[in-house]
Amino acid sequence: MDEATRYEVEAWLAIARRDLDSAKRLLAGDPPYRDTAAYHGQQSAEKAIKTLSLRPKCHSRRHTT
Repeated sequence: MDEATRYEVEAWLAIARRDLDSAKRLLAGDPPYRDTAAYHGQQSAEKAIKTLSLRPKCHSRRHTT
């Protein structure tokens, strides 16, 4: 993975971690804001998954029988 891609992946993961941290804080509140926490949790997952599309593609080997 080249340096620019690595930087972009790390940036997206940092944002995903902040979204997840926000979700945890919203759940820990009194009262907990579950709907908003769910939104931030979903956003965190999307951003983490996005990093998979930024990584170099691997060619999988197909097993033939």
